[in-house]
Amino acid sequence: GLLLPAFFISSVSFAAEPVCAVVKIEIQQELTLERQAFDAVMRINNGLDLLSLENVNINVTFKDETGASVEATSDTNSTTAKFFIKVDSMTGIDAIDGTGTVAPKTTAEVHWLIIPAPGAGGVTPSGKLYFIGATLNYNLGGELQTTTVTPDSIYVRSEERRVGKECRSRWSPYH
Repeated sequence: GLLLPAFFISSVSFAAEPVCAVVKIEIQQELTLERQAFDAVMRINNGLDLLSLENVNINVTFKDETGASVEATSDTNSTTAKFFIKVDSMTGIDAIDGTGTVAPKTTAEVHWLIIPAPGAGGVTPSGKLYFIGATLNYNLGGELQTTTVTPDSIYVRSEERRVGKECRSRWSPYH
């Protein structure tokens, strides 16, 4: 008879643990072409009543179909990056560089504009599969928390696959 109350107490204390942040990254498109921008959105839901998520830092990660890291940058002069990325909009958070805050009982939303570089689509007709995820760091009550955000996927096709008859219209000097 003594084991049942002890088990009950431990399960109650476990159930009382708050879910502090629910984080998800989404890409609505399943396919894009090189040099064609697409949107990735991350939502950070702070379900806590009193504590803010502070010093929020988001590092967006890019991997190919083998799991190898792929270079992405905001430097448009890069000749080695497979992707160019920039923050397009933020609501419910003021920064994602380690100084941002998500208030209690709110959801922050960050949109990135991502552009695959020439060559990112590979050489096969189906294109190349990439996984875009993130690492989220924040302080909660003075304690550093790290969350690895499950990646979403997108296929990138070479823009050369679409160059053909449809690009040689009547006005083109090349037909």
